[in-house]
Parts: sequence; C-alpha cells; structure tokens
Amino acid sequence: MDITSTFLKELRIKKNITLEQLAIEINEQFNVNLTRSMLSKWETGKSRPVYDHLKRLALYYGVTTDYLLGFEQQENVIITNFENTVVNKKGLRNPKKRSIIESINNLIEDDELTNKDLLLIKDFIQLMKSRKHHNPSK
Repeated sequence: MDITSTFLKELRIKKNITLEQLAIEINEQFNVNLTRSMLSKWETGKSRPVYDHLKRLALYYGVTTDYLLGFEQQENVIITNFENTVVNKKGLRNPKKRSIIESINNLIEDDELTNKDLLLIKDFIQLMKSRKHHNPSK
C-alpha cells in the first residue's frame, strides 16, 4: 500500500464512515459517479485515483493534494468548509488578513460558483503559497 492509499483510508476511518457512505457523499457533493469498489481499490493501492478525483477527495477531507500524495505532512491548512465558516487550525493573529479571508469566504459561498470553480480557486491559492515558499522576498 502506498502513502496515498494509507492517507485515504486513515482519513475515511477518522470520519467514521464506510466506503459506501463515502461514495454517496462524494457523488452528491461533486456530482460524480464513484463506486465503493473504486474507493476500495484506491485505499488498498490496487489502483490510483486520477487527479480530478484526488482533488475532490482532498476538498472533501479538508486537506491538500500534496498531503494526499505525501509531500506535505501536515493537515493544518486554511480551508473553507461549506457550512459558512473559515477554518484555520493554526489561528490567524493578523486582523487584516482574517478580514480578507472572511471576504474571500463570502465570495466563495456564492451559489454561482461550481465545484470546479472552487477547485480552481483552491489550486490557485496553493500555487501562490508555493511561489511564496520558493521566493520568500515576494
């Protein structure tokens, strides 16, 4: 079993749901057609999810694709959950930054945005963070 398989299984178990329940929730949230069997193969390492499914799983679990792939060993990332709150597991001390994040959250909650739009926004933010990490002077 590879690292992605291990993380997928751990995250599902942590949520205390079955593969069948996970398939139903993912399908409803992202309007896709994943099966329990597909998810099982991903968790046992018999096959791997394509990148679009990996992004959906990351969004569902509130982690990054880097985390699922084993590059980023922390789950403490800022994510937007879809229950009208900004989740920041590390805590924001800068009120201006907190205000900006809340404004972005309000924009993201607009019903006109599709799940694909939200995944693109998430990828853009990760790209910006990556660039800042590699070029700290900017």
